[in-house]
Amino acid sequence: MTTRAYGRTSWPWAAVAVLLFWQTWFLCHVYATERSGVRWTCDSEGCGTNQLAGGALFLAAPTALGAAVLAAPFLGLAGAGLAVLLAAFGLLMGREDDHMVVAAYGLAGLGAVLVVAGAARSLRRLGRPRDPEENGPAQDGGRVPVRALVRRVLAPGTLLVAAPAAVVVSAFVHAALDGPRWVMMLGLNGTIALLFALGTARLRHRPGVARSLPSGEGAVHAPARLHSLTARGTDFVFDLTVLPEGGDPYRIEVQQPIDLQDVRIHRAALVRLDPRRPWRVDLPPRPPAAELARARAAARTDDLPAAPRLRTPAPGTPALVAGAALTAVFLTLLAVV
Repeated sequence: MTTRAYGRTSWPWAAVAVLLFWQTWFLCHVYATERSGVRWTCDSEGCGTNQLAGGALFLAAPTALGAAVLAAPFLGLAGAGLAVLLAAFGLLMGREDDHMVVAAYGLAGLGAVLVVAGAARSLRRLGRPRDPEENGPAQDGGRVPVRALVRRVLAPGTLLVAAPAAVVVSAFVHAALDGPRWVMMLGLNGTIALLFALGTARLRHRPGVARSLPSGEGAVHAPARLHSLTARGTDFVFDLTVLPEGGDPYRIEVQQPIDLQDVRIHRAALVRLDPRRPWRVDLPPRPPAAELARARAAARTDDLPAAPRLRTPAPGTPALVAGAALTAVFLTLLAVV
């Protein structure tokens, strides 16, 4: 996947990388400034502590690795170098003794080499000719179904997912400003997990391509006119204007592996859609013959109005909006209390 496509579809992963970079610095800084004051409890099975500085370096290593991996599509080797540099600076800033000075300067040198190597590699890539098709066909601009999105934001299922996510993010932000450190760490890593799941769900999202219906419940049929038919991998992409009954027409792409309705011959189709979520559209493989005939006749008329293209919202968008609103409410209440 190209950097442009990665950034467009998985910005939550970029946010995860930023948080992991910050956590790398924070853990190394805690170790450097507090390690001498750690109280260890020892028994026959070994020694342990409940203070963060005692295990900070063990936590910083996977954190730095995760940050470098998630930043690789943007920064390449420079992402790994940045993680190593942050770890080195965390060990050097405000240290209580010189125990880690040699290791910190060694890490800083390694990080600088990786950053320079990554920058040189990026400059070489900039000089190469770009393939115009490397990011897939360009998507036309279009409107977002705001009313349908608002209904989804207020749906009970969306709020059920958004409320716990808002609690986790609120705990992280509030504790980072003024709260217990263990709450901040739990909230931070909970936020990272939520953003990673969101980025995974959005990774293959295409803004102009309809999403299939999860089930046939509540679906209705509508005629559609074909504008163009192209191939994308092993699938066909049908560029359609949908004519829903009692609603405004809109244009959308439907991607399916087989043309069972002979859409390319008749230049018209019968689609199945969810009226509450108009971006969920598909071509039923065995539509009723009478409805298919009426749909073809309706779509062949020459006086069809120009329809705006509908941009399909990315997965998790309603929960993200609801979660952001609830987080703002929770943080306001915590600030007042």
